[in-house]
Amino acid sequence: MHGQININIPAAVIDNMEDEFDPYGLPPEVTTPPHALIGMMGLNITEKATHKAVWEAFALNRRTDRTPLHFRLFSNDFQMPPMKPKRQSYEWYVPKGILKSNWISKYLYHVPALVVLFYDLDWNDTSWTDKKNDLATRVHTLKSVLGSRNSRVALVLIQSGISVPGEDTGAAEKAATLCTACDLPAKHLFVLPHSDAHLLGYTVRLENALSEIAWTFYLGETKGVRAHRDFLNKTTHTLLFVRHQFKLGFLNELRNDSQAAIKHYAQCYHLLLDLRSTDTNLHEIRIVAAVVNYKICRLDFALNLPRDAISQFRRHIDLFRQRTGPKELIFEHYAWLSKQYQIFGDVFEEAVRGGLPAVQTQHPGFYYQQAAQYAVLRRKTALQVCKDVSAPVSDLLEGWSKLEFYGQRPWRPGKRSLEPPEQQREAEGIMEVQYHEVKEVNHSNTIIPLFSSAISQFKKYRCPRIKRHLMVQMAEEYHQANDSSKALTLLNHVMWDYRSEKWWSLLSSVSALALQCAYNTAAITEYFGLALEFMGTKLMRSEEDKKRVHDNLLKLLNGQSPDPEPGTPPEVVTVATEAWSVLLGSQVSPVTVDMTTLVPCLEVRASFTQSQFHVDQEVGVIVMIRNSYQSAISLSALSVTTNSPSYSDRLLETQPEKLILSPGKVTEIHLTFLPLVEDVGKKVKVTGVRAQMDVPNSSLVVSLQWSGPGNEGVTMHAANTPAFPEFSLLYKDKFDISLPIAETEILPRQPRLTVQIEHDNTALVWEWLPVKVFLKNIEESLASDISLSFGLDPSSHINLELATQVCTSSGLLSDKIGSQVSSFSNGELGVGEESAVTFYVKSLTASERVLTLKVEYTVPVLSGGSLVHCPCVCEKSIHIQARIPFQVTVETQSLKFEKLARVAAGESFLVVPKIKCISHVPITLTNSSLALANEVNQVGTEAKSQVMNTVLSEGEIGVDCFCVLLSKKATPNSALTLGQYVLYWKRFLTVMYRSDNDSPAVSVSVGLPSLMVEHWGVWVDCEIAPQGTVRTPLALAYIISNHGVHTAELALNMQVSDAFMYAGHKEVRLRVLPGCSEQVTYTLYPLLAGNVHLPKLTLSVESHSPGQPTSLDALLARILPTHVYIMPQAKGNDPAVASLSTRVTTMVVS
Repeated sequence: MHGQININIPAAVIDNMEDEFDPYGLPPEVTTPPHALIGMMGLNITEKATHKAVWEAFALNRRTDRTPLHFRLFSNDFQMPPMKPKRQSYEWYVPKGILKSNWISKYLYHVPALVVLFYDLDWNDTSWTDKKNDLATRVHTLKSVLGSRNSRVALVLIQSGISVPGEDTGAAEKAATLCTACDLPAKHLFVLPHSDAHLLGYTVRLENALSEIAWTFYLGETKGVRAHRDFLNKTTHTLLFVRHQFKLGFLNELRNDSQAAIKHYAQCYHLLLDLRSTDTNLHEIRIVAAVVNYKICRLDFALNLPRDAISQFRRHIDLFRQRTGPKELIFEHYAWLSKQYQIFGDVFEEAVRGGLPAVQTQHPGFYYQQAAQYAVLRRKTALQVCKDVSAPVSDLLEGWSKLEFYGQRPWRPGKRSLEPPEQQREAEGIMEVQYHEVKEVNHSNTIIPLFSSAISQFKKYRCPRIKRHLMVQMAEEYHQANDSSKALTLLNHVMWDYRSEKWWSLLSSVSALALQCAYNTAAITEYFGLALEFMGTKLMRSEEDKKRVHDNLLKLLNGQSPDPEPGTPPEVVTVATEAWSVLLGSQVSPVTVDMTTLVPCLEVRASFTQSQFHVDQEVGVIVMIRNSYQSAISLSALSVTTNSPSYSDRLLETQPEKLILSPGKVTEIHLTFLPLVEDVGKKVKVTGVRAQMDVPNSSLVVSLQWSGPGNEGVTMHAANTPAFPEFSLLYKDKFDISLPIAETEILPRQPRLTVQIEHDNTALVWEWLPVKVFLKNIEESLASDISLSFGLDPSSHINLELATQVCTSSGLLSDKIGSQVSSFSNGELGVGEESAVTFYVKSLTASERVLTLKVEYTVPVLSGGSLVHCPCVCEKSIHIQARIPFQVTVETQSLKFEKLARVAAGESFLVVPKIKCISHVPITLTNSSLALANEVNQVGTEAKSQVMNTVLSEGEIGVDCFCVLLSKKATPNSALTLGQYVLYWKRFLTVMYRSDNDSPAVSVSVGLPSLMVEHWGVWVDCEIAPQGTVRTPLALAYIISNHGVHTAELALNMQVSDAFMYAGHKEVRLRVLPGCSEQVTYTLYPLLAGNVHLPKLTLSVESHSPGQPTSLDALLARILPTHVYIMPQAKGNDPAVASLSTRVTTMVVS
């Protein structure tokens, strides 16, 4: 390798440094972050991949969490900068300046704090001795190159394996031998294992150790600087005091000790202020003060002390703001101030990017703004003091960027005294600086980026008004730099905001500049729009200026170039005139000007005359145009566009006499069109207004276009004003108070088909309520394609949609019925004909409903000379209140009509539903039935409903009754749901109101109650005649069955009764086998007549019988008859007694 490689400063930047030299800014080495410089030798990165990986691990992709270091790759033949001979005494030494310009770069790039020598050597290398001797030679050569510099030397062995000298005795001995041969401390020898997986980790650990060694070098340098202070005196060495404090601050920065660096920089700044300043050395003091202030502010921000940084900068500006220097170079003072604000803004912004929070009242934008203002002041003062400057004869500014000390003049470098030695040479030097300022400095290239930076900051922190103000200043700068196109672009953005916020005074001043930029760039579209706005009343310009702009518009319409705007330089006028001539000579297509965002002298508002029109009516559109200019303006055409392109050719006005706009008045233009049948139900919107301006025999056509209903501009909308007639006096004309109708709805033709609806306003829940619709055609022609839609109103709640069913008679049996019947076709009706349609509505909940009927049909209508089928729509709404028709309660009873909650398997019982009518109209119970569970069966195959064809009025109750039997397979000790009671009913209509379209019967299912299933192992049945006769034997039998799985041993007891004598066992013991039964018979001899109590049977289970209850009294009381009806004996052949006996035989035993 040859030469040196510097990764921080590219060679191109170094070569062009003189071309980019700024005598009032900071040198690049000052703004470079100072880090400890560590040189690396022995790495062949071009030929060895291992060395390249090691170099990249150190130098590339350095994260912020790593130690801040600066690595440079040195070649084997690099040389150190020569050292000055040490001065034995400072007694007669007088410094020539404050800060040397090469000292910072020397420590940044050329004097390493540490040189690291890399060498490929393993502990077990076969050529260990030869390589050790070669390495010792290289180290001694490196130390000789470093010379008397105190730079440290370290040795890094690149090894292929991992070996720690402390763990390997042989390696430790070799390491000690190597340190002795190279004359290096043991702490300066390192081993770097090369491993692709862990190389970065090894590198980070190694650079931490190297940084400690490097920082000891800078610590030694600071001790050397402090040692010089003992030889200085404050009479002749005041500059050295400043220099030494700066050096101490910079060396501490290299040591990464920011606190100590700030301390020394602050002392340096304080000593600098104590220096006596004159016009001769003021520039040098200012430049050095700028360097020190930059260092202090940057370190304050780095230590998260923004208040200290801002306070230091304000103090810095306050101290030097009044030190303007010689009047001939006053622009230098403003250039220096501009740079100070720009530099601090850069430092502030860098801190914000690093995470420092900024607020709307304190952010970098304010400093960029102030820098731009001072840059403008720099140019202004330079043009004032340098207006008569001539070209210099000699080049006294040669070497301006390569002076030995910062801030000195190139024609008197190293000046010791405070007065210039040669007045003539000083004057010539000042003249050369002046000439350089006005001839070679492009001030706009300095000012515009500052404005751009300030605008971006104010935009970031949401300061729109300051941002717009800066955009105007930036546009003025572009205009002054003869870049009018960019200036016009900026002004267009700003003017849009000024118009929306109604800043008329600001808009007036900006409009003149924008118009001049449009003229300079021959932007005909922008020129027309700005000119029409310039002529309006909102812009506060003189009548003469408005007339001049109007004349320019007329010239343009006649194909001539407009006159230049006042204040336009002659060279710009020449270029602009040529551009206008070329443009007008080639202009063929119309010039379209968007007037929507402008506030021109022509204000347009298009409005429909009504918000709704029927399809057979002409739609009216009124276009109001207010001309606020002092003279009449003529249009050649006016058109209105809508969202339906079919009407564009009809909304057009081309009559010249109607398009003359009188000054200060509102001109109304009425346009009409007949809507199309296809647009029925749609909304027609005004999408734009277009006005055309041209003159005869001219190829230039200008189209003024407004989007929407027109340019509201800045007019006060009627919707935003109080609705009091007194306020109308504040407006000039109805243009300001009329509310535009931007859209209109095309309605169907007014129907002439009569629609009548018959229905009961109160519906019963669950019934099919008939709604009859009667149609009659009173049109003058055939009504065809009749379609009816009937159903729940679309605005109804979703719960009502789920609880409402609507259908026609054909859909009553369908399973899928919704809340709407859509497009039910009803054919056609001739003139005078009638028809009827019946819809049915079922309400599943008791609430109010709104139903809508929509009848659509078409009739032939003559439109525009042709016959078209015009649609007509008729809509009606009805309100229906639904209420519950009846209440159903169901009881379970025993055969003795007693309430029953528990039932045994195989037992018969009664289901008794009770229906109470609460309807406002009578209802007919057409039928009823039971839908029983699998474990329950109905007794009797021909059992009929007891309420069939029963009519109930409000308050009446109907009772139904069914006898059912519980299956023996029912699960014992469980709750059993019996099933449902199904009731069929409908609204009762008298004979005179009945028709074929009456509501059909509907069914309602009511859940039957649940019963607890009991299990009795013993069951008793009784057989006895329905009635007996006094003193006539009566047979009585009890059949005792065993339904269990064990033998039942029972004790039977027949109690004595006063009403009977009986023959049979009074007490008996029985044994009933499983699945078997025993019969016990008695012969009763009745003694009394009437409903006589039978002798009571008791049955008990022996205690030793398993699985059986001990007492059966509860069961016997529920299932056995307790009374029998005994007839008296007949006396002779009495027919009445015989008849009574016959009727009693039909009674049910109770």
